[in-house]
Parts: sequence; structure tokens; C-alpha cells
Amino acid sequence: MKTKTQKINKYMFELLIEKGMDKFSVVELRDGFLKIMLEKHSLDEARKYVYRQILAFIRKGWLKCEGQGRQKIYIKSDLFNSLGFTDENAIKKASMAPKNPTSVDSYTLLTKEKSNSEGELAIILGEVEEYQTLMSRFPTLNNSLKILFEEAKDRSAKHLGKINALSKVIELSRSEHTLC
Repeated sequence: MKTKTQKINKYMFELLIEKGMDKFSVVELRDGFLKIMLEKHSLDEARKYVYRQILAFIRKGWLKCEGQGRQKIYIKSDLFNSLGFTDENAIKKASMAPKNPTSVDSYTLLTKEKSNSEGELAIILGEVEEYQTLMSRFPTLNNSLKILFEEAKDRSAKHLGKINALSKVIELSRSEHTLC
């Protein structure tokens, strides 16, 4: 019998609940994560992401670990199996999107999305700057760092495009709101 509903992010929901993954390694979960992602991520980024999720689930008592090193296997705990789970993004979307959204609701939502994207862009730009610094400090690592630098620049361009689009829509929404 399911006792309490817990929220987990959409990727872990899809992998652990919908696809029913159990008794998995970090690499298996990473590969599953990469298959369901719409955006491309490096193997290292994906591994770090799923490992942070695994650690959080272990702290909550939802997963148990068996083995050591690369032989570690993660198993859903009895607590995990007794809980009901919902996709936290589905809940957010349902609560944030009223049946008949008003321009004020849309404006607020768009402003929040833009703010989030600006924060993400700031982080990525910091990463780009650090790669530039590291390339000048360690010329022997230029080939390796150049790849990471280019990936970060591509991500920053995508975020900047998103911010520009959101800014234009917000401005349009603002001008329509003042006309009403």
C-alpha cells in the first residue's frame, strides 16, 4: 500500500518509476538519462548529474548500495517501494498554468523563466572565462580545454538565444497589457 506521495524530478521519475530501473550502476543510470534527454550532454556531466541524484536518494533512504568501487549497484529500498511518486515538473506545470491564463500570469511566468535563464547564462559565462584562463595558464592542456571551452560557448549561445526570445515576448506581453 502506498502511503505518502513524494516529488522527484522528471528524469528520475521516468527512469526509476516509468522504466522501472532497479539494481543499476551509475553508468547504467547515466546511459538511461542520456537516452531520454532532449539536449546533448557530455558523459561526464550526465554521470555527475545522476550521481548527485543517487546520493540524494541514498540520504533519503530511497536507495541502498551494494558493492564497492565500479562494482557498486544501487537498489530501490523498501521505503522507496512503499512511497508513491509524482513528477515534480508535471505538478509545477499544472499549478503554474491555469486553465485560462491571463496576460499577467503569462508575464510572471515568462519573467521567472528569463530570470532563471539569466542565472544559468551567468554560470556558463563564468565557466567560459575559467577555460580561457586555464588555457593561458596551461598551454599543454589547450587541446583538451578547447573542447570544453567550445561546448560551454555553444551552451551560452543557446541560453542567450532563449533570453533574447523571452525578452521580446515579455516586451510584447507588456505592451499588450498596457493597451488593455
